[in-house]
Amino acid sequence: MIKKKILCLIDYYLPGNRSGGPVESISNLVEKLGDDFEIKIICRDRDLKSKKRYSNIHVNSWNIVGKAKVFYLSQKNLSPIAIKTILKKTNYDLIYFNSFFSYRFTIIPLLFNHFGFINFKPCIIAPRGEFSPEALKINAIKKKYYLKLFMWLKLYKNLVWQASSKKEKRNIKNKLGKTIKKILVVPDLTRFISFKNKIFKSKTHEHLKLLFLSRISPMKNLEFLLQVLKDINESIELSIYGPKEDLRYWKKCIDLINDLPKNIIVNVYGVASKQELPKIFERHDLFILPTKGENFGHVIIESLSAGLPVLISDKTPWLNNKKGGLEVLSLKEKIWRSKILFWSKLNKDIIKSKRKAAFKFFINFHKKNSSLITYKNLFNSVLKTSNLATKLEL
Repeated sequence: MIKKKILCLIDYYLPGNRSGGPVESISNLVEKLGDDFEIKIICRDRDLKSKKRYSNIHVNSWNIVGKAKVFYLSQKNLSPIAIKTILKKTNYDLIYFNSFFSYRFTIIPLLFNHFGFINFKPCIIAPRGEFSPEALKINAIKKKYYLKLFMWLKLYKNLVWQASSKKEKRNIKNKLGKTIKKILVVPDLTRFISFKNKIFKSKTHEHLKLLFLSRISPMKNLEFLLQVLKDINESIELSIYGPKEDLRYWKKCIDLINDLPKNIIVNVYGVASKQELPKIFERHDLFILPTKGENFGHVIIESLSAGLPVLISDKTPWLNNKKGGLEVLSLKEKIWRSKILFWSKLNKDIIKSKRKAAFKFFINFHKKNSSLITYKNLFNSVLKTSNLATKLEL
């Protein structure tokens, strides 16, 4: 049986790890559906904010990466004309956009299609959280004018939308209204990490160890966390991992770190590799992320999979776990300060029980998660509809 070909357009892909969830979503999709579909990916030849291209890749040609074929575009080949050329040369049955506001990997292709320079096969677009109210505030003026252009040119015609949650579906509808006819809720795919005879270590240190592992940007809200810690008298150690995406924002965070009392120790690290993550999770007591908006949050599920409890804001699709493996709080400093103080006074046995609760939450999540079947249904239904439309035209 000939496999249907899915072409994914995404700004960044493996071996990059700085751009967050979308890379994780697509790499998981490749791993789980690469035997059912022929998956091709077009992306940049370097990671987010990096001046160096990836080593050990062939630029401007197809590479085998896992179960996918990946075309890494050089900086010179990021021009609209070069993108049009590679799209016309590539054979595919379905095109899969992984952003709404990506200039090169969504906007330019949609405009070329609208004006007849490219004739698309069926299209799915996954905005990956870009329609959350907080995300829309970033570069708000540019986004406002593109949205007007998008609606005026009716670029939404024949697009099937993928939302990762009911919350994201509401966000898309709130912004684009009744013009969007078809939005399917398909949760992001996650990696299942199997632990045989997993051992949950007791707390071996006296003070609470917090972990912030995410991009340093206004959306991830590190500044809020530092403001919360400023008025805490207990001894706490915070480890910060992640790419400094917004240097102005990072300068604000540095100023706050320098003003923290002596009882708050802050360790700043760079970007953690996948291989380092298990040990990083193991060394901490609580993963903490006061995000302003999260479409899914792959790092959340990775923390839970390692048995590290999670404390996050209510701006995500996740809900509270009664056993304490995952706790959700509104973004109010007083509430977060109280919760961190509560955690700082927990003894090693309670911390251990919460680690077990986090891991159990992860296991139950995967038992209930039918994303794989839903993804297959998403792709097959769009392909089937397209084939039927083609036959009717003939």
